[in-house]
Amino acid sequence: MTDERRDIGWRLENWARVVKPGGPRVASSQTGVICERLRHAAEGTAAPTGERRTLDEADGWLLEEGMPQLETKHRILLWWCYIRNAPPEIVCTRMGIPRRPATEFVQHFRQAQAAIEAIVDTLIKKNDSVKNS
Repeated sequence: MTDERRDIGWRLENWARVVKPGGPRVASSQTGVICERLRHAAEGTAAPTGERRTLDEADGWLLEEGMPQLETKHRILLWWCYIRNAPPEIVCTRMGIPRRPATEFVQHFRQAQAAIEAIVDTLIKKNDSVKNS
């Protein structure tokens, strides 16, 4: 994994490309792209450009290592969005999330992203402390 800090949307897209059966792909999760655009618009920041096409296998496997530690609902939501590339309507139907208002789905999606990001940050700190001891 490179030293630069990447946003969780990129990291989850990367994770999906690394662990999907059949090997890495360049296609990204449309749900993730939409939510990331909404987040950047709300924050007033520029969305990243071409870097979403690079592949970081070490980081992808690190997220995969953290997935079992997630609550089941978060793990399944991320699986539907990133591995299956399902649109929000399908994810909502399958997971019993209200389709209206759309912010309901976005809230669940962001909670799942934040949860895996916290787990992976803990794994990184743990790995760094082992390397430094």
